[in-house]
Amino acid sequence: METFISAPFGNYINPVDTIAVTGTWTLEPRGNKLLAIAKTLRYNFKMGGWQNRLGLPNPGIDVGLSKINPNQILSVAQINGGDFKSLSKIIPFDQSVELNLSCPNVDIQFPYDSAKYFKETDLRQYCIAKVGPLTSLNDLKFLIDEVGFRQLHFSNTLPLSNSRGGLSGETLIPYTKELIKLTRDNWGDDIEIIAGGGIQHIGHVTEYMNVGANHISLGSVCFNPIKLFKLLKALK
Repeated sequence: METFISAPFGNYINPVDTIAVTGTWTLEPRGNKLLAIAKTLRYNFKMGGWQNRLGLPNPGIDVGLSKINPNQILSVAQINGGDFKSLSKIIPFDQSVELNLSCPNVDIQFPYDSAKYFKETDLRQYCIAKVGPLTSLNDLKFLIDEVGFRQLHFSNTLPLSNSRGGLSGETLIPYTKELIKLTRDNWGDDIEIIAGGGIQHIGHVTEYMNVGANHISLGSVCFNPIKLFKLLKALK
């Protein structure tokens, strides 16, 4: 089992024995990250999770490539049609990537279809499709059977209604578990699954592993360094 530190936390921390996912990077720069965090990131006590409308602020893929370390993974997203095709030509063919196909705070155009450009080489150790908690069986069939993904990350932020952004945290656990079960029921052990969303302690890890996850991804727990340290210690 590998432990991934999900983007954007992987930009700042990469504890020993973890794999940092940096980004999410886009083809062109998108706003000021610190300003977006200050304006939109809040803990929603009623819904039990972190609520945000960040919209993937970042300085662009050129900066991401200049900062990446060999053992890290680039998280990338498409904002405009054709971005994935352009990104696939800029990013080295052997650089591990995670395609963010489901950010609820941006209008990502036709991401599933254009994700195929990253499957034209087998030199990447990781070529991961990160999908949202509301992903359907038909979506999975397209990504797995048509595009060819064999590494999936469940799951991204839960979209909220009325343009309230997305929600992350423990509220994602039942969605992620259901997607793991759905994948195992239809594709058996052929798919490598990274389970994320709401992991706060070793019990959550056990829950995900028991339903068929291969690896785990840590996100919101990184807001609490003490809790993160305890969890990483328990994983050894």
